[in-house]
Amino acid sequence: MSSRFLTTSQAATLCSVTPDTVLKWIRTGHLSARRTAGGHHRIDRKDLEQVMAPVGRTPSSDSKAVQRHFRYCWEHHGNGEVPKGCLNCAAYQMRAQRCYELANLPAEIGHARLFCSKSCEDCGYFREVRGQVTNVLVVTDDSDLESSLWAQADKVWFNLRVTDCEYNCSTLVNYFRPDFVVVDCSLGEEETRDITNHLLQDPRVPFVRLIIAGVQGDFGEECEKEVFARIEHPFSIWDIRECIQGATGEGQATADSLAHL
Repeated sequence: MSSRFLTTSQAATLCSVTPDTVLKWIRTGHLSARRTAGGHHRIDRKDLEQVMAPVGRTPSSDSKAVQRHFRYCWEHHGNGEVPKGCLNCAAYQMRAQRCYELANLPAEIGHARLFCSKSCEDCGYFREVRGQVTNVLVVTDDSDLESSLWAQADKVWFNLRVTDCEYNCSTLVNYFRPDFVVVDCSLGEEETRDITNHLLQDPRVPFVRLIIAGVQGDFGEECEKEVFARIEHPFSIWDIRECIQGATGEGQATADSLAHL
């Protein structure tokens, strides 16, 4: 993929989405593309990088939440540069937040393990990543709900991002690797199903846990088997905290110390 112009399949591989999703971005005007004489789409790398830029609201500069100062494994080991051997590594190509999640993949598609110790517990990068703060992404188009979540975001230990649709969710995942995603069923059954199915198949977040927010019957029974938990709609930052705290085993001391703020 050294060419400046990419096919839809190449663009889809770089974004960890399907070619149909890339075509959808082109048709809706989210992504610019030109056509060849044969009628095929070609995408400029710069245009692709632009649509994959961070989206979604971020905390204010005075937020009291604990922030994640994240480095990828190749940044950790390359002192700011990408080691040559990492370019063909699945961890680099997928922008995997936790390289050890790919350790058991077959050798031909797995990570290169250039800097691996005998075990993950012996790796300084593993210890650094393991102690990072939980990331939570909320997908909702309810502006009042978004405002209420941000009003309390500095009272919890996890990092919060909010976005409003499947497209923005996909682009945001490229930079903000969520550990949990809360999907608001008021987006509609089809949109909710598309978002959850996309996230469950997204190799960038292989262990993401989905939380569905809605009332009974809002979401198809066949999809509920794939989600981590449900919460009632409307929900608060405290509902999210309670839902994920048992799974992460973290945050109790931080949450208790911030509760009085």
